[in-house]
Amino acid sequence: RVCYETMRDAVEASGWDGLPGEPGYYLRAYDDAGEPVGARGAAHHALALNTQTWAVIGELDRERAAQGMAAAHAGLNCEWGLRLMTPAYDGADDRVRGTTTYPPGAKENGGIFCHANAWAIVAAARLGWAERAYQYYRQILPLARADADTLLTEPYVYCQNICAPEHPHAGRGRNSWLTGTAAWTYVAATQSILGIQPTYEGLRICPVIPAEWPGFQAKRVFRGVTYRIAVAREGDALAITVNGERLEGDVVYVAQVS
Repeated sequence: RVCYETMRDAVEASGWDGLPGEPGYYLRAYDDAGEPVGARGAAHHALALNTQTWAVIGELDRERAAQGMAAAHAGLNCEWGLRLMTPAYDGADDRVRGTTTYPPGAKENGGIFCHANAWAIVAAARLGWAERAYQYYRQILPLARADADTLLTEPYVYCQNICAPEHPHAGRGRNSWLTGTAAWTYVAATQSILGIQPTYEGLRICPVIPAEWPGFQAKRVFRGVTYRIAVAREGDALAITVNGERLEGDVVYVAQVS
């Protein structure tokens, strides 16, 4: 806990880019000279995705984190997903080196990194943004792409990155089979959208599903116990029953079902 609080305080003190009373977001980094990267008003890399998503996942200030995610949605999102950053570099820059070796809109230089989009799903769900979490999930889902001649990667596997609108091959998938996207998107979909989360105490059930979903059913094997889960939308409050008995809270303790 002490380590978390120390890091949290340091990030809030040095990583927040915003003026009092105005919306802001989190910086991406500092260069070797101590100058910020991913700061408002910069000609290149003025807004970065990863620091906004991980501000939520890392449990920083919730209001600030929500501002950062809103800025990411407004400034980074397109029909194929969220760019890693914007504006992209248009030539080599010694401050950030490798990122600037790619063309604008490709890979780390403002491309749509699918792996990082999975973190956006998690972050949106943690903020309670059900529609946006599902939107981010669908945007990078290969089977949801009807433009196979543009994507040009297999429809049954995730690719590492997708070229952003700034790139001449906008919408094209690159480096399929070479990514942690499949694993992270599975975690994001099952644990953040469906809300079936393994915890030390037991299985937490806290769905964050789109309004158009009436519910869903799932089976989860956890610590040798098979859970048959039925979720139905009946108002806004979460209510859980286990074997016909109302549960307090949202964690089903193993002793309650074993």
